[in-house]
Amino acid sequence: MKRTPRSVVVATPCISEICFLAIFSTAFLTTISSLAATEAQTNVGELNPAEQWIVAQATAGDVADLDAALNTDNTKKFPEEKDRKLRAHFLEDLLMGTLPSVKLHRHGVKIIGAIIDEPIDLKNAQIRCEVRLVSCRFSSRVSFVNATFGRTAGFTGSVFTTDADFYGMKVGNDADFSKTVFEGWVTFRAANIVGVFFAAQAQFMNKEKMANFEGIKVGSDGFFSNAVFEGTADFVVGNFLRSFYADEAQFRNKEKLVDFEAMKVGFAAFFSKTVFEGPTSFSGADIVTELDMTGAKFQNKQTGVNFESMKVGTYATLNDAVFEGPVNLRTAEFGRLDLSSAVWPKVTAQFSMPGMSYKSIRAAPIEPESHKVLLKLADQSAYTADVYSKLEEFFLRQGYRDDADRAFIAGKRRERKENLHGLGWLRSCLLDWLVGYGRRPWQAGIPCVVLVALGCVLFSPNKMELQRPEDTPRVYSRFWYSLGLFLPFVDLQVGKVWKPRADQTFLRNYMRVHILLGWILIPLVLAALTGLIK
Repeated sequence: MKRTPRSVVVATPCISEICFLAIFSTAFLTTISSLAATEAQTNVGELNPAEQWIVAQATAGDVADLDAALNTDNTKKFPEEKDRKLRAHFLEDLLMGTLPSVKLHRHGVKIIGAIIDEPIDLKNAQIRCEVRLVSCRFSSRVSFVNATFGRTAGFTGSVFTTDADFYGMKVGNDADFSKTVFEGWVTFRAANIVGVFFAAQAQFMNKEKMANFEGIKVGSDGFFSNAVFEGTADFVVGNFLRSFYADEAQFRNKEKLVDFEAMKVGFAAFFSKTVFEGPTSFSGADIVTELDMTGAKFQNKQTGVNFESMKVGTYATLNDAVFEGPVNLRTAEFGRLDLSSAVWPKVTAQFSMPGMSYKSIRAAPIEPESHKVLLKLADQSAYTADVYSKLEEFFLRQGYRDDADRAFIAGKRRERKENLHGLGWLRSCLLDWLVGYGRRPWQAGIPCVVLVALGCVLFSPNKMELQRPEDTPRVYSRFWYSLGLFLPFVDLQVGKVWKPRADQTFLRNYMRVHILLGWILIPLVLAALTGLIK
C-alpha cells in the first residue's frame, strides 16, 4: 500500500497579529521618549524655589539677590534662612554650565545671600563664566583645587565656616575675597590670579590653622588692608607683580610665625600701621621699589622680626615703627632707608645689622641729629667692623668728615671692647687716647703741652747747673730746656749746656723719662699726621 506523503504546513501570521506588534512597538518607543523628556523636565522641576529663581536670573543676566528678592505684593520671596538654601550639586552644575536646559547669560552667575550646607567639590572644574557669590555662607568643606575660572571669581563678604581649599586655583581676571570670613583652615597655595587679588578686611579667624598663600602668583595688586589674621599666615615665595597692600592689617597670633620669606613684589609693599603680635620674617623678600612700614608695630619680645637679606630697590621707610623685640637686618639691602622716630629694642644683643647696605640712610629729620642716632644704633647692633665702615663711607659721601671720623673711632672702640685682649688691648687704648686712631692727631698735643709745662715747673733755675762749671755763665730758660729735652731729632743746644744739679736725684731720673716720652709721643703725632696710623 502506498503511503501518501505528509504536507508541510507553513504558519502565516494573521493581519491582527501584525497590527498588535506595530501598535506595541510604537507605544514602547513613545513611552521611552516620554520618560526621557520627563526626566529632563524633572531635573529642572526638582529645583527648589530659590534654585529655580536663580536659574531664571542667571539666564536673564541679572543678579540673584536672595536677601532682597520680593514677591509681587512686596513681601520677601525668601524670608527664612531655609528658603535660601542651595544644594551643592546644583551650584556645581550651575557654575560649570552643565545644568540641563540652562544656558547662562554672558554676565555670568551672581548670587547674593545663599546658604550651602553640603560639601562643594569643584576640583579641576572648568568654570568659564564670571562668578560672584556675595555674602553667601558655606557650612561644609569647599574645594576649588586646581579649578579654573575663565573670568572673575568673587566671594565678597561670604563666610566659610570650615575648611576652604583653593590650592592651585587659576583665575583669568580678578579674585575678590574682600570682607570674607574664613573660620577654618584656608589655602591659596600655588594659586594663579591674572588680575587683582582682593582680601581687604578679610578675617582669617582660626587660631590653630594656617592661612596659606605660599607660592601664590598675582598678576597685579594684592590687597590685604585691614585684614585680620588670628592664626599664622604664610606668604613664602608669593609673587605680586605690582603692589602688596597690608596697611593696618592685624596679625594677632602671639606664638606662630607670620612668614613673608622670599616674597617678591614688583613695585611697592605697604605695611603702614600694621600690627604683628607674633614672630615675623621678611627674610629674603625682594621689593623692587618701595617698602612702607610707617607706624608698624612688632610686638613679639622673644623672636621679634627678621629682615635678613631683604632687598628694597629704591626707598624703605620705618618711620615711627615700634620694635619691642629682636630686629635682624643682617645683609639687607636698601636704596634709601628712613628710620626716623623708630623705637628700637634697648638690649644690644637684640639689634643686628652686620652686612646691611644702603645708598642713603636717615634716622632723624635733621641731618646732624640723624648722624648721632645712627651712631647710637651702630653701638646697639651686634658688632662687626662693616657696620661702622659703611657709616663712615656714607658720612664721607655727604661731606661730613668729622662724623666719619667719629664712626671710625666708635668702630675701633667696639673692636677693643669685644675682640682685643692683653697687649693688643693696651695698644688700642694708647692709640685712642693719644691720636684718636690717627683721626685726631691733635689729641697727642695735649700730653705734649702738659709734659713741656711740667718740665718748666720741675726744671727751675735753682735746681739746674752748667754741664761744665768752667763755662761762662749764661742765661737759663726753663721753657727752652724742657722743650729741647722733649723734642726728638731737634737739638736746641740747651741740653748740652744745662743739667740738673747733682743733689737733684729725682730730677735727674725724670729728665730721662721726659726725653723718652718725647720719643714716644712726637713720632705718634707725625705718624697720625701723615696717615700711617689708621
